[in-house]
Amino acid sequence: MPLIIITGFPCSGKTTRAAQLARVFIERGQKTIVINNESLLIDRQSAYKSSQAEKTARANLKAAIERELTKDVVVIADDLNYIKGYRYELFCIARAIGTTCSTVQVDASLDQIKAFFAASSSS
Repeated sequence: MPLIIITGFPCSGKTTRAAQLARVFIERGQKTIVINNESLLIDRQSAYKSSQAEKTARANLKAAIERELTKDVVVIADDLNYIKGYRYELFCIARAIGTTCSTVQVDASLDQIKAFFAASSSS
């Protein structure tokens, strides 16, 4: 099954879209795994504090994707995924396994992002 890479700005709705996609695949009876910072117990604040911490977090996400991706499982990679070279590495992993890969760009206006960030910061 495919690897679906979710990408977009912070607070643009990537995790919401990943959950919606996962629900669709699960309803169709396909085994689906969403891999993100939360599922790997990676603290988002510390993971993006420095470039070295981000590199380590990205390596952990990539390793988890590589572990879970098979021809029988839909894997949804839900993270910033803004680095083109990183997305290419994920594509190469999917190709090596013999499955497909797609990228979903989640787009939101600056006003929507600010409103979502304000709402999530206040809770």
